[in-house]
Amino acid sequence: MKTYRSTLNVIMVPVLVMLVFGIIASFFIAENEIGEEIPIQIKIFLGLVAAMLLWILLDTNYKIKENQLLYCSGPIRGKININKINKIENVKTWYVTSILKPALGSYGLTITYNKFDDIYISPKNKSEFVAELLKINPNIQIIA
Repeated sequence: MKTYRSTLNVIMVPVLVMLVFGIIASFFIAENEIGEEIPIQIKIFLGLVAAMLLWILLDTNYKIKENQLLYCSGPIRGKININKINKIENVKTWYVTSILKPALGSYGLTITYNKFDDIYISPKNKSEFVAELLKINPNIQIIA
């Protein structure tokens, strides 16, 4: 089984890190600017948001196992039968029309499978990743 980590967006990662640290810092602030104590429910909610963001940031990857492409991005997990993949398109813009995007990078791949399903992913080594998929299913159409 081969694992591929996701690329990281140059802008998104610092923003996520600052957001997580800001949320964690809010736990150490006893009062807001008007002197009221911050409710524990808000602190718990902010802690859960920070944990979710860290989970996504640290656990976004793709695995090729036998004839399955397994994807994972925090709580988003799934698998695609590689033999059902029709085409792979190299995405060179920030805007992507795929609904499912278990990716942290801006420039990745849109994989179309079954009849109308697609997913956007951003493996670090795109050429090696595509080559591995083509070994399993040489009928995949590649759009550069």
